[in-house]
Amino acid sequence: MIDLKASYFNRSTLLTSFANLLILVLTTATMGFASTPSLDRVSCVNSTYTAGGADTCRAFLTATTSTHLYIALSSNNPAVTVPSQITVSRNAASKGFSATVANVTTAQSAVITARLNGISKTFTISLAPATSAAAMSINATSIGFGSVVLNTPVAQSLAITSTGTAPLTLNSASVTGTGFSVSGATFPTTLNPGQSLTLQLQFDPTTAGTYSGQLTVASSVSTRAIPLSGTGAPHQVELSWSAPSSSGNPIAGYNVYRALSGSQSFGRVNASPEPATAYTDTAVQSGTTYVYLVKSVDSTGLESGPSNTTSVQIP
Repeated sequence: MIDLKASYFNRSTLLTSFANLLILVLTTATMGFASTPSLDRVSCVNSTYTAGGADTCRAFLTATTSTHLYIALSSNNPAVTVPSQITVSRNAASKGFSATVANVTTAQSAVITARLNGISKTFTISLAPATSAAAMSINATSIGFGSVVLNTPVAQSLAITSTGTAPLTLNSASVTGTGFSVSGATFPTTLNPGQSLTLQLQFDPTTAGTYSGQLTVASSVSTRAIPLSGTGAPHQVELSWSAPSSSGNPIAGYNVYRALSGSQSFGRVNASPEPATAYTDTAVQSGTTYVYLVKSVDSTGLESGPSNTTSVQIP
């Protein structure tokens, strides 16, 4: 017996199912064949250099990479050097690198080229000679000699250095102010970059008191003034002796006597007997020779005989 059944054919439903299947296939095909990122560009922070240095550069992809990519780098000018290759890490869209720039003597350019899978991108850096300029450095802004005994010269040194990129010409070095002088060089003189010149400054006071002056250094780039100062200290003679053995009344102190060399006319220089066995004579003159002796004084005010003499020449 034939069992005949009838079914209704819904053409609209069939077309809808076919369309959904086609969309699924196309979507799967697109996901399975994603394109590989290519090289988009290469650039650096600075495009012009007038002196050597380092430039920060970066190569960019058109999209992030799903695997490591290796970008080849080169420069057409030895004045600019770059790594031969950089690696772009997985999931990254760019990679930085450093370009080293050297000094040049003539204007020129350097082209940095990045290559990946047959695609090349470039960046140009313009190079110019460094500007040469002289400069002067002095290792002191002022010089103080402190307290200096009269007619006893004291010296200090001063260094002048050429710190620029071109030779420095020193035209003169002069001082003003009583007691100050300068020596150590003839002018004009030229210092190449990095060279130094040492001057000798001297302070030689002839009278007691405060002194001030100025050192002036004139060069091809500037003139510098260095203040000078010092104090003239009077001469002094420091005497000391041993206490004599007491044979009578106790010793109450000592009297100090002074005479000019060649004279027997001794005069006492201390106002009252000195209790210690030492005395400083500050009332002396430059260029003079003095002779000293000491007498002890007992408790009754009686002086002993004189000690031996000692001679001191004042500069």
